[in-house]
Amino acid sequence: MASYFEEDGWRDITIAFPVNIRQIDEIRSLSLQARLGLLVLDADVIDVLGSNLDKEVAIWIKMDVGTHRTGIDPSQTNCIEHIMDRMAKYPQLSFSGFLAHAGHTYHSRSMADVQRIYDESLAILQDLKKKYASAYPDLKISLGDTPGASMVEQWGSVDELRPGNFVFYDLMQEQIGACTLDDIAVAMACPVVAVHPDRLQWIIYGGAIHFSKDYITLANGQKCFGRMAQADGASWSVKNANGNPFIISLSQEHGVVQCTAETFNLCKPGDLSLWLPVHSCLTADAMGEYLITDGETADHYRKRFWEL
Repeated sequence: MASYFEEDGWRDITIAFPVNIRQIDEIRSLSLQARLGLLVLDADVIDVLGSNLDKEVAIWIKMDVGTHRTGIDPSQTNCIEHIMDRMAKYPQLSFSGFLAHAGHTYHSRSMADVQRIYDESLAILQDLKKKYASAYPDLKISLGDTPGASMVEQWGSVDELRPGNFVFYDLMQEQIGACTLDDIAVAMACPVVAVHPDRLQWIIYGGAIHFSKDYITLANGQKCFGRMAQADGASWSVKNANGNPFIISLSQEHGVVQCTAETFNLCKPGDLSLWLPVHSCLTADAMGEYLITDGETADHYRKRFWEL
């Protein structure tokens, strides 16, 4: 993915994922073409980078601010300082600062809760920056999550925001309160391949490989893997989305859609149906290309990869 952006002319790229040293040859090649930022959590990884890279790269220390997916616990300052000391051996490794993803905002359901998590996360990074400012006066703070970027009233003293899902939004973000249904900017087009009047259900050619297995829970306790939007000229309408059919289960390529007696006849086999995804990052990754509402297509790194 980083190479895709570099080929398109981007010259400052941070791979916001713990560095995979098995890709050191690709990392070395990419570092010769762009200003590259890498995430580290381990001092031994610093030795691998320092021994294999000649061009200057930016190093970010990945911090865990409460999501508990990955990152260094802020209290483990000995681990942080061990990485810094090891980095000092390699002049081509430039310490940029502390980076975190406050992904636990995804469990929030109110602006106040998102603001609290954002403020706590930012405070952790600011404390680290202050602690090491004398030795590294140019340290930066990088923080990224879509609810935080969308819902907080003040971002505070942060150098960089990285809200990836902010590009498209999705049903999960709508449920959190980060957007409205009308803000969701991506819909997956799926053919209806079968209908079952006895149970008021359709089958669509759209399964876990298109939508993932992520779901939201509706007010009545049912799982929802996608909501139907209705075609509206070159775009779509979400005016009746909450009353429209929704995807109740997914297998690999099948999606089971639940309708009501009033909505069952909206589609028949052979019709295209449009679906707002629960998690747009995964859906967008699965798409072969983007069809824009003006009729043009947009480039997609997956499509380019398939063409190689």
